Amino acid sequence: MSKHTKYQLTATVVTAVSFFCICTAPALVESVGPNGSNARIVQQQGLTGKGIHIAMLSSGNARDSHEAFVVSETQRAVLNYDYTGKGTSAASHDTQVAGIIVSQGGPKCPACIGVAPGARLHSARISDGGLSPYTIDRALNDLIVNKGCRIVVTGVQIPATVVAPDGTSVWSNIYDHYAEHYDVLFANAAGNSDSTITIFGDSYNGITTGGLALDDQGCYRIVGSISNAGPTLDGRRKPELTAPAQRQMIPNAAGDSAWSAAGSARGETSFSAPHTAGAAALLMEWALQTATPDDDKSLTIKAVLVNTADPNVLDKSKKPTDPDTVVWHSQRGYGRLDVGHALKLLKAERVRPAAPIQNAAGWAYETLGFYGRHQYVFNGRKNLQLDITVTWHRKLTRYSAISYVQEAPRFNLKVDIKSPNGKILFSEYDANNTLRKARLVLPEDGLYTLEIRNRVYQQDRSYAMAFELTEPRTE
Repeated sequence: MSKHTKYQLTATVVTAVSFFCICTAPALVESVGPNGSNARIVQQQGLTGKGIHIAMLSSGNARDSHEAFVVSETQRAVLNYDYTGKGTSAASHDTQVAGIIVSQGGPKCPACIGVAPGARLHSARISDGGLSPYTIDRALNDLIVNKGCRIVVTGVQIPATVVAPDGTSVWSNIYDHYAEHYDVLFANAAGNSDSTITIFGDSYNGITTGGLALDDQGCYRIVGSISNAGPTLDGRRKPELTAPAQRQMIPNAAGDSAWSAAGSARGETSFSAPHTAGAAALLMEWALQTATPDDDKSLTIKAVLVNTADPNVLDKSKKPTDPDTVVWHSQRGYGRLDVGHALKLLKAERVRPAAPIQNAAGWAYETLGFYGRHQYVFNGRKNLQLDITVTWHRKLTRYSAISYVQEAPRFNLKVDIKSPNGKILFSEYDANNTLRKARLVLPEDGLYTLEIRNRVYQQDRSYAMAFELTEPRTE
């Protein structure tokens, strides 16, 4: 076996189940509504993802001639590419994933509008039964560097029995390199029917999303039975988010006007990760319209999405996940995606270190130098709930498409939150995770301090922070 073939692996499409049920299945209007990813309220504010390019990597292509992707007589929401040398190949799975993101609706299903219908989706075939890192690298380079894609969603997974999903594989290195080097948000699926988060969901720098099923009240609130739970094989907190996966009326590849309800109560993550990709597109569109620098950074978007996730989710056994005390849960992550809430936080004022912060919400994007330290001071009131998220990228040096070396020591931040009297309420520093999130009920009135410290000698590395002070959550 040559060095050019030893990385050839069998890839599996992240399981998708479809059934025809037009009369009873929820349309996309439900899954993107307030009981789902809450993207519809953002669309009502005029945001559709316009101007944002999203890459979809999978074993096939979307059916670009489908009525769901017709923007005008001369324009389609989907553009197809083949990187395997075997030609484009329309597949229902990939047509469905594309539909969740950019569907325009159709005569049969006018309410079936995707999360980010104004975005352009670049559907890339990167597998013809095997999966090569050279192919993925070539595709990403073309789609990101030449086509301008800012977001990537992936429709395949590699089983944990084939490659250990511990963040060190060539696959994860490729994704993390492109995320950090080109400032791209990777919306990765947690994967299905495995004992842990699978590749590509184990990548450090993306957002990993699990799948949600409907409860008896029609709310996407139950983690699907086959949605992979965390942590990763090396102990990192993935997934970060969960999103709707069950019974979404979306286009399929059977014909140009074929629609079906895809996804089951098992919570297939092929149909949840596209919600995260579409959510990022909506936020990036907003950010590009403002004069504020850095609100469109992938780290800023990630921090805002994670900080506003709704933790009130039931586990696979339909039991509560203790949202008041358990910040991260192995099945639901930090909670259900809430795009409307995320946009509200992104619209809040950017904050800077040192100066007292009077606002109840905000975000930051800053760079820390050699053993640097930043402090943020919040004016808090007793019994308010404080949510804070801090995140940064893992950096790798690339030597070839399959050769990467992680920086050593790796950039890593210590995060402390102190009360007005100096008591440490939260402190975290670990070698693995590149995201910290705290949820605290403030014990007293006064000025609270968030301290972020670079504990290593890596210089000029960026991080994003998002925070919100709210009244305590009530059922």
